[in-house]
Amino acid sequence: RLATVPLQCMQCSDAPCVQVCPTGASHRTEDGIVTVDHGRCIGCKYCMAACPFAVRWQNEAGEVEKCTFCVNRTSQGLLPACAGNCPTHARLFGDLNDPESAPSKLMQERHAEPYLAEAGTHPSVYYI
Repeated sequence: RLATVPLQCMQCSDAPCVQVCPTGASHRTEDGIVTVDHGRCIGCKYCMAACPFAVRWQNEAGEVEKCTFCVNRTSQGLLPACAGNCPTHARLFGDLNDPESAPSKLMQERHAEPYLAEAGTHPSVYYI
């Protein structure tokens, strides 16, 4: 059986991309989102090599890009674009530490699992 699985940054709690970044450009925000400070990125690609999910890319300016859960939107209380615009509501976004949030409830009901859990990065994205 063939399945298509959309991959994005897994927002790992133990993110190897953050650990290997020599400038601190790859970092975790206070709310736990892994992001890239383009002003500090030197384009060394260490973070790209360290990511077990291979979900980073280099833009034309030589800076590394990745999914940030649309931090520009979520910091204003909006959903990330992928979740807010999904016509089938297949993508949920919320606080996994809140047992009453829709994602937490669905994860319990449907036994959600992280992708490549064996990598030991403790991803924050789960699949059902």
